[in-house]
Amino acid sequence: MFFAGKGGVGKTTSAAAHAVARSAAGDRVLIVSTDPAHSLGDALGVRLSSVTKRVRRSLDAVELDAPRAFARWLKTNRRPLGEILEHGTWLDREDVEALLGLSIPGVDELMGILEIDRLAHHRGASAYDVIVVDTAPTGHTLRLLSAPETVTAVAEVLGELQQEHRLIREQLARVGRPEAADRLIATLAAQAREVAARLRDRDQTAFVWVTLPEALSVAETGDGIAALDRAGITVSEVVVNRVLPAGGPCPLCDRRRADERQAIAAVRRRFGRSRTIRVVAAATKEPRGVRALASLATIRDQGPRIRDQGARKLPVLNPRSMAADATSLFAGASLLFFGGKGGVGKTTVAAAVAAQLARADRGRRVLLLSTDPAHSLGDVFLAGVGDTAATIAGAPPNLAVRELDAARALADRRAQFEGALDEIASAVGIAGAGAAISAGELMNLAPPGIDELFGVLSVVDARAAYDVIVVDTAPTGHALRLLEMPEAAREWMQVLLRVLLKYRSLVRPGQLAAELVEVSKSTRDLIALLRDAKTTSFVVVTRAADLPRRETERLLVRLRRLHLSVPALVVNARTLAPGRCARCRAVAAAERRELAALRRVCSRRCAIIQTPLSAPPPRGAKALEAWQRTWVKTQNSELRTQNSEPLNLEP
Repeated sequence: MFFAGKGGVGKTTSAAAHAVARSAAGDRVLIVSTDPAHSLGDALGVRLSSVTKRVRRSLDAVELDAPRAFARWLKTNRRPLGEILEHGTWLDREDVEALLGLSIPGVDELMGILEIDRLAHHRGASAYDVIVVDTAPTGHTLRLLSAPETVTAVAEVLGELQQEHRLIREQLARVGRPEAADRLIATLAAQAREVAARLRDRDQTAFVWVTLPEALSVAETGDGIAALDRAGITVSEVVVNRVLPAGGPCPLCDRRRADERQAIAAVRRRFGRSRTIRVVAAATKEPRGVRALASLATIRDQGPRIRDQGARKLPVLNPRSMAADATSLFAGASLLFFGGKGGVGKTTVAAAVAAQLARADRGRRVLLLSTDPAHSLGDVFLAGVGDTAATIAGAPPNLAVRELDAARALADRRAQFEGALDEIASAVGIAGAGAAISAGELMNLAPPGIDELFGVLSVVDARAAYDVIVVDTAPTGHALRLLEMPEAAREWMQVLLRVLLKYRSLVRPGQLAAELVEVSKSTRDLIALLRDAKTTSFVVVTRAADLPRRETERLLVRLRRLHLSVPALVVNARTLAPGRCARCRAVAAAERRELAALRRVCSRRCAIIQTPLSAPPPRGAKALEAWQRTWVKTQNSELRTQNSEPLNLEP
């Protein structure tokens, strides 16, 4: 059973709660996390790794390490894979070894799915009754589920590379039995077919989509379910998570309940006809540990109708607004990344900052760019946004907004590479190796995520047209891969260049070499830009809750290893004015404890920005700018010198 959905909607908690419930009912359960930014161990309250661990009787858990699984696969299959490349290209063993040091697209994701099957049967054919999979956020999950098709394409390339050797062996040497290389190609293709069939088999595999009672989450739910439908995968159940239960009068809670009722009604209309809809109540404190997960309750409705008393203006800690301070906080920065755990509000925060930066200086040209495969900038601005930068109605005219189409960026580059490869094929004479790669199958062996890299390289080109570029990234795991991708991609291109130069007496590098040099140079410029603290900053967005805070701590460590400057930590959607509402007061108290923990992991040079919870969430340019003016900015060094008691936020 797969649990999927937008980041931050509570997939991990929902999957863990389901696993705990099934194990309590007597099933032998394995729960697996495929999210590169794992939080399953946080939810279960145990330390997990890529080795299966017993959590309680009849419940095991593991946080999958797909690259490590791929490394094991490569170690086993390195020799036959090398033979295929030697047979089908002009490369010698040294060149082949260099290529084998690079990633093969889709294989690590496929190995991840196969690893789930391996773990499920590591103690025998019926080790577990149920396998529960906690997936990564939408974009990464769709890539994982498309791995069988990607590997099928790779197997076809390998088959073509092996074909001439196979014909020579059969016709001249009269040897008909398959070699290890033939068996590897057949195994890859068969595994891809079997995994694809298993994912589409409703008797073997169930998909649960987890969402929140919010317009943005409901919109992404529609996009995600539609993508799975196109892949032949059926979502049988939709979980609407963290729904406010009935309670006493509260200006903020009443407005939120009204909005949630509308969102739940929309979910039932759009998805309820052929799927089970479950509504799960929000807990005051995020459940952590087996006992807390076991106590999660499912509710059937929203209780009695509550009169909407209107929204009360929320007070702020400090009269200085972000509108006055954003330019000084990011002084000199021409590239701003906004990232963090899925669902914490990265897109809304990035959009508000981009609008404010443009409004503060009409002479400053600002580009807001989304690199998240599951885009939502259009939903935040209530406007159509595409892959071409364009202005937004109601926003400053010097603000342009774009949602990156990574597939289109790859298609553009692919056409250029294929033309250059055809040039090489002509030089070789369409014999042997030339024929094998003349159609551009080499691009099918590019490292995973190369499409997103080609897309984000547009940042380098866009610097000539814009003074500031604000990047709304995908959730943590996906964003980190994108930030680490330039190094891997540049290595891939440099290996190809070395091979072309080595065999320049046999082939004419020509246009292909020129294309590789151009992309390599742009990638080098991007790497230098990312490491320049004077021009590039990464703003981490989080929530004052247990799971987001723990993932934020790990993200900060990774960003420091990448030598990225982190000038600010945005603690989003704080309950700043709890009033007399018992629920709001309890939530605010829990948030203050988490905020104290975040202060300890944020450096002294890192500003803490708190944004108030808004009901309804800000949508549209004017609402975003109005919401942004309620933000509170305090240097972490100032926070550390204040009294340890929570600040009084009441007016």
